[in-house]
Amino acid sequence: MNTLKLARWLREAGWKVHLITAGDTPVHRHAGDAPSSLSVFSEQGMPGKGAQLRALNAWVRRFKIHVLFVPYNKDIAVASLYKRFYDGDIGLVYQQHMQVGVRKRDLIHTLRYAMIDVWISPLAYLKEETLRLTRVPEEKIEVIPFGIEPEAFLDSAWTREAAREALSLPQDAYIIGVLGRLDPKKGQDLVIRALQKLRGTATGNYQVLFMGSATINEGDAFSRSLHQQVKDAGLADSVHFRSYAEDVMVFFRAIEVFAMPSHGETFGMVTVEAMAAGVPVIGTDKDGTREILGEGQYGRLFQKDDVEDFCRALSATQHDPELAGKVKAAQDVACTAYSKKGMVSGIIQVLEEMVDNEVA
Repeated sequence: MNTLKLARWLREAGWKVHLITAGDTPVHRHAGDAPSSLSVFSEQGMPGKGAQLRALNAWVRRFKIHVLFVPYNKDIAVASLYKRFYDGDIGLVYQQHMQVGVRKRDLIHTLRYAMIDVWISPLAYLKEETLRLTRVPEEKIEVIPFGIEPEAFLDSAWTREAAREALSLPQDAYIIGVLGRLDPKKGQDLVIRALQKLRGTATGNYQVLFMGSATINEGDAFSRSLHQQVKDAGLADSVHFRSYAEDVMVFFRAIEVFAMPSHGETFGMVTVEAMAAGVPVIGTDKDGTREILGEGQYGRLFQKDDVEDFCRALSATQHDPELAGKVKAAQDVACTAYSKKGMVSGIIQVLEEMVDNEVA
């Protein structure tokens, strides 16, 4: 979805954007009018790299493409082969959405990555990881964070009372919110265990709101396990599951604090959104969450899957006399360092250099 959003923003800025997708995927179904054209490469129709390269070449020629912008790491292989054997002058940009993860300094990855003209990392820690685990030269790596439209979070008309009424939530509860797909690596089970502990050791009407659905194409086993966990803990009246809402401000206005219990986030757009919405954040002290929260400057950090530390971070947030100032500082950072304007201007600068070099 971030790719579709970027396609729309670049088009608004005057760029001709063509989107190529696999058929019958969420990106394909939601593309709408984001791209100025849509071509579909289906894996069933193109079983080999040769067929993919020929189809890609026909597509590039048809639309007079100057830059291949790759946001999916598995597509680097085909894009780099295309640049090496079909069109050495075409620009190749990779926008990183996943961590490198493991060491990739072998010959195959080195040759593959050598074809990339600009490698965009959305956070500084991802740039450092890329330098450590690959042979991509530092001068090729640009740090350009993913962006949000601040106005959507600053100008919302939702009040807490109206948001809770819309979501059928109690007005007098202290609600911890978790936004995102239901997945074992997202750590929703930790929040349920923490709520169980809070109910036994702390005073106050603590409740939890989960907004999101099961991971697409991966079944609902984890979702069902969360519901069973809630039932077994006797928390059915205090844990609320709601489907994703197009206007996420109804979620943010309904909660007291936002929790990011994920085992590790490459970036964590919902953390930025919570900050922009003016909601206190507590998150796992790891990866993108740690960097976005300024190592604790813009929210409280807790150790991964640690119930005690989660409860400590929650209590510290509740009783922080300087909370309002920290929330405002976090909101300012979210709306500037992670803005649509900053992201688009950074990427356009990269694209303009690509086009100018090709024309020259």
